[in-house]
Amino acid sequence: MKTRIIISLVAIMFLWSCSTTMKYTWTKPEFEGKKFDKILVLTISKNLKSRTLFENTVVKYLKEEGINATNALSVFTPVEDMEDVTEEQIEARIKEGNYDAVLVTTLIDVKTQDVRVNNTSYYPMNYGYGYGYRSYIYSGYHHMYANDYYRQQKTYVLETRLYDVSESDPKEAVVWSGQSELTDPSGSNSASKSYSDTLVKTLIESGTIK
Repeated sequence: MKTRIIISLVAIMFLWSCSTTMKYTWTKPEFEGKKFDKILVLTISKNLKSRTLFENTVVKYLKEEGINATNALSVFTPVEDMEDVTEEQIEARIKEGNYDAVLVTTLIDVKTQDVRVNNTSYYPMNYGYGYGYRSYIYSGYHHMYANDYYRQQKTYVLETRLYDVSESDPKEAVVWSGQSELTDPSGSNSASKSYSDTLVKTLIESGTIK
C-alpha cells in the first residue's frame, strides 16, 4: 500500500480538549464495514506526551470492544525525521507488523474568534444580619454590573481517518473519516478519554469496524 499520505501528516501538531463530538463523518461508497485483525493507531503530534496518551487511550477503548490494536510508537518513533523515511520503508514496517488497518488522527484547522464575556454579578437585596427567611425570599435581587470584556477563543478541528491496508491504490485506502471541533483545549487526560470514547463508539456503532 502506498502510505505516504498517512505519514505526510506527521508535521502537524495534535491538540487536546475536554469536550468533543464527531461533527462530521464520511464513509467510502460501497464500504460496509470490516473486521480488521490488527489496527495500528497513530496520532500526529510533536508533543510526545500527548501522542502517547491519545494512542494508548484509543487502543484501550478498541481492546475493550474486543478489537486488536496497538500504538504506533514502536513503528514510527518520536526521534525519527519522517521526511527521511522512504515510501518503501513505511510500507514495509506496516506489513512487517501485520497491520491490516491504520487509524490516524491529526489537526487540520484552527479557528480563532473573540467571544464576549458577560461580567454581570448579583447580590441579594437587604443582605446582612438580622433578616429572616421571609425577608430574604421577598426581597429579590439587585444586579451589580461591571464592564463586559472579550477573550480569544480557539477551536481546533481534528480529523481521524481509517486506512484499509489491503487497498493497493492509496486513493482508495481511506474508507472512513470523522471530524471533531475542540474548543479551548484544557486537560489532556479528560480530553483523550472523551475524544477516544466518542471516536471508538462512532466506529463501532456505525459498523465501520466490526
